[in-house]
Amino acid sequence: MEALIIVAHGSKVKTSNDEIKNIVEKIKANLENNELLVLYSFLELTEPSIFISMNKAIANGCNVIKIFPYFLAAGKHVKEDIPIEIRKFKKQYPDIKFELLPHIGECKGIENLILSNI
Repeated sequence: MEALIIVAHGSKVKTSNDEIKNIVEKIKANLENNELLVLYSFLELTEPSIFISMNKAIANGCNVIKIFPYFLAAGKHVKEDIPIEIRKFKKQYPDIKFELLPHIGECKGIENLILSNI
């Protein structure tokens, strides 16, 4: 089984965090099958943390875990913080494949997505 974990910054503002939860619910609703466990996590200010979500994926028997940084640009969280967490898990669970996906700003077609909203 595979997991997709959407990792966002986290906010003191509940409605901001709720946006991430809503995106995950929409992703789940668009899935053809239940072979993908979709979770969300936050790096700061709220739960669940990336640690909690990664452990949840492992507890659900996922042997492939893909991490999607919900960040527009490659700042410190994308370049350092998220990879550090992934390395910790890779060391502890060498039989599980952890894959860091491109952040939003590096996603294919981001320019078309932007243009489609004008």
